[in-house]
Order: sequence, then structure tokens, then C-alpha cells
Amino acid sequence: MTADLKLELRIDQTPETCFDLWTHPEQVAQWWGPKDDAGSPFKATVEAWSMSPGEEWAITMTAPDGTTFSQRGKMLEVDRPHRLGFTFAWVEDERRGPETEVRVTFEPDGSGTRLIFEQLGFADEATRDGHVQGWQECLDRLATLGAQTMEVET
Repeated sequence: MTADLKLELRIDQTPETCFDLWTHPEQVAQWWGPKDDAGSPFKATVEAWSMSPGEEWAITMTAPDGTTFSQRGKMLEVDRPHRLGFTFAWVEDERRGPETEVRVTFEPDGSGTRLIFEQLGFADEATRDGHVQGWQECLDRLATLGAQTMEVET
């Protein structure tokens, strides 16, 4: 039996702006990655991030202590500004681990956006639970970036 992850948050930006925060590599690099135990954010290096279904994406995260973590996948769905879908796998020593599917939905919510993040197909609940904090920290960083974007625009 597989396990799925679902997180939701509201961002004070339009769905178009929120979608752009997910689809422009220079924006993705600013929020992708969790924080370490001391609260310092990981740095993301976007190696490939194509918005064409079927194209591969690749990101390497570097922890504050210098440890690197590689992630890879393939774009599945790009429907601006409604939905983004891609596969997701950790890569270690050039070997790709089990693959899951990520779906991000952008719903209008007043003057902002309700962002629904889902990661589907974890092998078990323990593996899923190991991703909750990391994705929540990524989404918190995304919301902060969205707020900064709002300040720039006004």
C-alpha cells in the first residue's frame, strides 16, 4: 500500500505569480530546499528545469555543512496558472531512487492563491512522513518569497 502527502497554504499573490515562482529556475533556486537543525536554509542549484512535458529536471541541494543531495524527475504537466506536475526521485551515486509524483495546484482565493501540494506514491507512511518537514519548509520559503514579490510590486 502506498502513502501520499498533501500540504496546503495560502499565498498573497495571483495564481499566475505563484505559478511563475515554481516555473522560473531563478525563482525556484530561492526557495527550494529545507533548513538544517539550526534553521539555516539549504542552497538549491537548478541544473535543469524545463517547462515542457517529458523533459527532465535536476536540482542539487547543498546543506549549510556542505553535504549535497541530488533530485531528478520528469515534467508531466504544465498548465499555467492552474497546475504543475512532475516525477520526483532522490539520486545517490548516479542511482535514481524510488519515484513519486508531485502535483501542485494553484486555486484563486480572493486576492491570493490557495496552493495545494501533493506528493503521491511513497512506498510507505514512514517514507512519506520523512518528507513532510522538508516540503513544509520549502513552501514556507516560497510563501516568504511570494510576500517579498508582493512588496516589490506595490
